[in-house]
Formats: sequence, C-alpha cells, structure tokens
Amino acid sequence: MKAAATAVSDELLSERARVFAALGDPARLRILNLIRHGKEVCNCEIGPVTGFLPSKISRHLGILKQAGLVRERRAGTYLHYRLAAGDDPVRKRVIKLLDTLAADDPVLRDDRARMDRCC
Repeated sequence: MKAAATAVSDELLSERARVFAALGDPARLRILNLIRHGKEVCNCEIGPVTGFLPSKISRHLGILKQAGLVRERRAGTYLHYRLAAGDDPVRKRVIKLLDTLAADDPVLRDDRARMDRCC
C-alpha cells in the first residue's frame, strides 16, 4: 500500500515541478501575465505586445499548456488562451502571484498597459 501512495505522491510532485519549470522562462511569464490580465487572449495579440515571433509564442504556449496553466479554445484559425487553474491550490497561488509580479516588475506592467492600448 505504501508503494502506491509513494507513486501518487511522486506523480503529483512531478506535475508541480512542470508548473515551476514552465515559470522559469521570462517569455512564458510575460505571456502568462497577458493571459491573466486579458482573461482570454488570442495568440495573435501576444506578438504586438511582446515583440515575440509567432513560432516563439506557439512554443511557449505549448509549454504552459502542458504544465496545466493555460487552456486553449479554437475559433476558426485563431487560438484563444485562458488560465486553467482548476482546483489545484498550487496553480491558483501561482496565478495570484502574477498580479504581485506585474505590480512590481516594469516589463510585466508595461506589457499590460500595451495590451490595454492595442488589443
């Protein structure tokens, strides 16, 4: 019985590690910040705000999706992303932390202001 509990615990820990690994890149923090600020963001709106190329945006959104931080919705040829905290308390805290980071970090704060102006 203890081995099964350890396997579940190891799986959960691995899942949490994916969340933190996904947050370990400034580009992903910027993208996640925009999604948090915009509630739902089209992948085409991220480039004008950040200056990132579509291939970079797509790669980073894929990593955020694998980590369970975002969900996508297709509308024709466009993909719209929103946060996917669900019931996981760690993901919920991470998402709340984005607001604190955005208040303190000039790049994240400027990204939010640019999104408000352009999108």
